[in-house]
Amino acid sequence: MAVFAGMRAHAEETSKPTRAELSAAAAAGVAQRWERMPAGAVFPATIGYTTSLGTSETARRVGIDPADSCPGAVDGTLRRLAESEGCVAGLRADYADQLLGSIYTIGVLAFPSAARASAFFSAIPSGRYPATGLRALADPGTPAALFDDAARQASTARLAGPYVVLAVAGYSDGRPAIAADEIRQSVFDPVYQLVSAIAAPLAKPVTVRCGSSEWACSVASVPAPPTTLAQIRPDELAVLRQIGVPAAWRVSRGRGVTVAVLDTGVAAGVPDLAGSVRAGPDYTAGADPPGYHPPHLHGTYIASLIAGHGHGPGGSLGVIGVAPLARILSVRVILDDGEPGMAAYDENPKYANAIGEGIYYAVNHGARVINLSLGTRQPTAYMRAAVAYALAKGVVIVASAGNSGTRSGFAPYIYPAAFTGVIAVAAVTSAGTRASFSEQNAAVILSAPGVGVLGAGPGGEYLDAEGTSPSAALVSGVAALIRSRYPRLGPALVEQALITSTARRPRGGYSTSTGFGEVDAAAALEAAARLAGAGPGTGLAPAAHFLTAGGRRGGPAPIQVVRKDAASVAGYSAAAGAGALCCLLALGFAIVLIRRRPHGAPDAPDAPDAPDAPDAPDAPDAPDWQG
Repeated sequence: MAVFAGMRAHAEETSKPTRAELSAAAAAGVAQRWERMPAGAVFPATIGYTTSLGTSETARRVGIDPADSCPGAVDGTLRRLAESEGCVAGLRADYADQLLGSIYTIGVLAFPSAARASAFFSAIPSGRYPATGLRALADPGTPAALFDDAARQASTARLAGPYVVLAVAGYSDGRPAIAADEIRQSVFDPVYQLVSAIAAPLAKPVTVRCGSSEWACSVASVPAPPTTLAQIRPDELAVLRQIGVPAAWRVSRGRGVTVAVLDTGVAAGVPDLAGSVRAGPDYTAGADPPGYHPPHLHGTYIASLIAGHGHGPGGSLGVIGVAPLARILSVRVILDDGEPGMAAYDENPKYANAIGEGIYYAVNHGARVINLSLGTRQPTAYMRAAVAYALAKGVVIVASAGNSGTRSGFAPYIYPAAFTGVIAVAAVTSAGTRASFSEQNAAVILSAPGVGVLGAGPGGEYLDAEGTSPSAALVSGVAALIRSRYPRLGPALVEQALITSTARRPRGGYSTSTGFGEVDAAAALEAAARLAGAGPGTGLAPAAHFLTAGGRRGGPAPIQVVRKDAASVAGYSAAAGAGALCCLLALGFAIVLIRRRPHGAPDAPDAPDAPDAPDAPDAPDAPDWQG
């Protein structure tokens, strides 16, 4: 799922705040968040968890300290790091397991922005003993009274937007571990589930912004979230104009086309999508605990970029997507970051083929375009077979190129974007240059805006995001415009129309940073018209290209044998081997949202022409989904 860490609610701000204002804004924003979400909501009274034996139990909150500071919440190993990243507030609470034998201190550190929180999270030391990081909370009169810093045995942390959730675990009677090899991770395994439960609601973006900061400039003048198209249209139209959408609407608005959004699910009741969303199956069912309601954050945002139609009188409110008359088929195949079922989805082999199953379903239920704003570095045979099935059925597939780009150039391939036939989309800025996070490799076909892209979220929010996720969604919208106007144009010709009509084409016609250039909706429709009007090709006569040995046309020429120096060939082979090794090593250090444990590779699915998806093979090697 490829929305980068910058997703946040949008509000207009006319002047850039000073450093002092930003500092005050950070503190004010944290206070506002706690006011909107009281400490008792941040730390619920009970949290369900699953033991290593598979039994379901409940941890209970035994103490809470909402009036804490950043230095007071962390120990010396993290204090300086927290201060350097601008930590502005900290909260801590204690939970006891159902047997009252283990105590977990959960803490939340708030930062001025998601980027600052991410920097802090990335720098947290790991593998230290005793466990480092959060200071244990010893509440008098509770089972946690004897659990002090010296007794810590296990620790963990999780990023949740502008917050970092940390935890330490130990015995409630204060028993310390005497040596590092006595650390009992399995005893304290529920701590990871507790941290996920706390992080999930905090990962939702706040609803105000001050300049480049996430927080409000002052408590007294908090700008209301934008609710009218007049408020958000400047930002929205800037992106749509950048890719020629308003001009394309004179030809097509996507009527009659269904775009499948394989994602975290779409909130169908969002006013900007009302009446346009059909819900398909949930291939993540059972991962989240019973009674949990997924936020559908990422999927709703993506769907609004493709087919948002606004709302209110004359559609004057809300967000309009690239293809406002298209319809959305929502198929839930991944989880939003921070959902409590992440660990179950991560480890249970039954979810390993969720993406492939979603593709088969979408193809067999009317989708003409499939959007995949997600990716993994570990492809599977099942996913590849699903992609092949979709293309054979005439369905256009658009996918995010990935968000692991660096300044050094090449980044490992992301799938399904790197499968041939899939239109892989990179992200560019408003100036048309590659966004710093966007992947660079030969899989990239096109580019589209991926910074500051405005879309609708659940609950009346409007989200401002960056990543290759919105880039792919914008191209899917353009593909929907083409399929609506020229329904007989197959996937290969739709791709050809897109790449032959791009704007800001790179020098030489192609680059691994932006592909063949930035998508241009109006020009793509013109190219599609030319391709749709061209008659079927009849081929060329052999004599037009081949000569006889004597130079006369009409017969085959002798085969030319090209000789290469053996040493050079050996050198090329060594370089290729070294490159493969570097790729494997790089995968181990990639920052991802979901990790799966390795399993055996699957067989290709049987009978791809069956009306429904084939039975899933055994669990494939663990893909790392990029959100």
